[in-house]
Amino acid sequence: MVVNIYDTANELERQMRETQEYQELKTAFEALQKDSEAYELFKKFQQSQQDAQAKQMAGKDLSEEEIKQVQELAKQVGQKQSVIKLMEVERRVDAMLQQLNQVITKPIQELYKDVIPQGK
Repeated sequence: MVVNIYDTANELERQMRETQEYQELKTAFEALQKDSEAYELFKKFQQSQQDAQAKQMAGKDLSEEEIKQVQELAKQVGQKQSVIKLMEVERRVDAMLQQLNQVITKPIQELYKDVIPQGK
């Protein structure tokens, strides 16, 4: 029997959109977008994080000024209620994704179970 795992993945994607966690994430993100000040700050913070990460991945160090800028943006964005709500919901979505990942990767974990003893 040939299994098309991509059909299963596409079905999982469809079902993900129907979960309470995804619906809450969508609602929280839409609320953030309606708060124009918070949304612009959020976008600026996301861009600064992406730029910093790209620089680090290229083997370059961040300057003190760049670090301060990211920290200041993090502080400002962390004070916005719509961002706080979004981050709370993101944590729940992340927890769900971690659980799904454990289920999906279980055959691989079982395959290698003797290589890395449990509890270490």
